[in-house]
Parts: sequence; structure tokens; C-alpha cells
Amino acid sequence: MEAMYALSRGEAIGQALRAVFPFEFIEALEGFRGEQGVHHLYKFLLTTRAGEQRQANIAVAPLLSRDFVPVGRIVLVDDITERVALENQLAQSDKLSSIGLLAAGVAHEINTPLAVISSYAQMLSKQLRAEARGDARLGPILDKITQQSFRAAEIANGLLNFSRTSTTEFRSTDLNQVIRDTLSLLEHQFKTAQILVDLDLAGELPPINGNPGKLQQVFLNLLLNAKEAMPGGGRVRVATFVNGHVEAIVADSGSGISPEHLKRIYDPFFTTKNVPGFKRGTGLGLAVSYGIIQEHAGKIHVESAIGAGTTFHLEFPLLRNSVHA
Repeated sequence: MEAMYALSRGEAIGQALRAVFPFEFIEALEGFRGEQGVHHLYKFLLTTRAGEQRQANIAVAPLLSRDFVPVGRIVLVDDITERVALENQLAQSDKLSSIGLLAAGVAHEINTPLAVISSYAQMLSKQLRAEARGDARLGPILDKITQQSFRAAEIANGLLNFSRTSTTEFRSTDLNQVIRDTLSLLEHQFKTAQILVDLDLAGELPPINGNPGKLQQVFLNLLLNAKEAMPGGGRVRVATFVNGHVEAIVADSGSGISPEHLKRIYDPFFTTKNVPGFKRGTGLGLAVSYGIIQEHAGKIHVESAIGAGTTFHLEFPLLRNSVHA
């Protein structure tokens, strides 16, 4: 309890329960007062005095004298915060595995008719331009058909990339170089969108066992999401450092993510980019990124609040036999 609740035994002994624990906890305990038997609270949110929220399984049992007379209560608190986080990760991985199997079949089926639609639309458009008396109104319509078929093909290819996990080739990879290459691709977009990049890359960063192309896809997704979150401009901080493993941070000063959306941001096809006038997202970017991080035996988690920006934390294990001084 000292470790979980960040309160020493000396500070707690002699205090009333209400002076130590939050109101919700006391109210739940009072609900069992006078009742027989053992009572349970599953996945109860317990807020520590420091403001940190922990999840706990709580059991309340009567404390009996030798004559079996109730003289008090025993409260057992099992901190399951890390266990719940692991269960959520396993559930997400299972969900990604299922959607990956579905995605591969769907994407292959969609790509064939899309290729036919795109080809015929381009042929008609080319024929229309060659005819002097062609209907000028049809040209823009055919162009839109072609553009939308390309857009649909991008989604299908995203599904295919999402489902491909077995062909990734891993090698010694410099994460700093991956980040620099990604930022070079976005340099013009960021300049146009009035977004400043604060680059803080660790010197002599040890290598990781990774696939540069897929890792670049992760950072591309995160940086593009940051750009979308700052339509009026802002700042993005990209940093790397070593802490027993290689860590990377992508933080923006954008609008933030609401609490109800935070739990779903890695779900395939879930997107918050529904603002009129902006390109609607496919909801695959973060789902794909999550899968790639899992391939690299890494971790990804997010911190965000409305109006306070969003920060993504990425962790990767060090390449075996690499030494960091």
C-alpha cells in the first residue's frame, strides 16, 4: 500500500479512512457495512493523494474474534494497473490480427476492379482530349473518377500494408536517420502550414533492430497527424534519447485528443478527421503504426488533453550486443 498509494505507513496509521482515501473509495466501503460475507470491487479506480489513478481489485471481508463476533473489517487491495494495461495491449493485438486477415482478402478483391475503373476512365479522358468536338463537361468528371479510384486504391494498399507482417527484413537501424529522412519529406508541407520543428536528437544513439521503411511510415503517420491537429500552425518537438532502450517522442502543440477518443485511436478505421473542409482520414494510420511498433518488439503510448497538444512516446529495445557509453 505504501508503494501503490505513495503514502508511508507512519503517515497513515492513526488517521481516519476519510482523511487518507478518496470519497469514492469510502462510499464503496460504507455500502458494505453491516453486510455478511466477503464483498468485491473489480477494477476500481483508486486516486492517490498525488493525483495518480490506479486500478485495483478490492476485497472486503469481516474481521472476526475468536468467538466469531465481527470486530472490524479486512480490506485487501490488489493493484492491477499494469495487468489491465497488458490485457488492453493483448486485446488490441488480437483485434489487429483479425482485421489484418480480413484486410488482405478485401484489399486484393478491391484492387482489381479499381484498376479497371481507373484505366477506362483515363482512356476515355485521353480520347476526349483528342477529339476536337468532345464534350468539355465530361473531362472534369472523368478526372474526378480517376482521382477517387486512386484514393480508393491508396486505402486498399493501406490495408495490404496493414496485413503484411511476415516479410519485414530487420537490420541495424539508426532511428535518428529515419527521423531526419522523414522530416525531409515533410519539410515543404510543414513550411507551408507554418509549423516549426524542434529537433532534439541524441548524439551517438545506439542502433535498434528494425526496418527503416516501416519505421519511416510510423513517423510519417505521427507527423502528419500532428500537422492535421494544428491547422493554424504550431510547433512539433521530435526527440530521441536512451533510457535502457531507445526512446523517441513526437509532441505537437495542437488541439489534443478527447478522453473518449484516446482509447480508440489505434482501432482500424477510427478517425477524428471529420472536420468540414479537411481531408477525411481513413483511420488506418495509427492502426498500421501500432502493428509496426509491435513487430519491432516496441511500445507506443500517448498523452493528450484537449487544448494541450498530444505527445506520442515510442520505445524500442537496443540492438543485441550494442554498447552505449
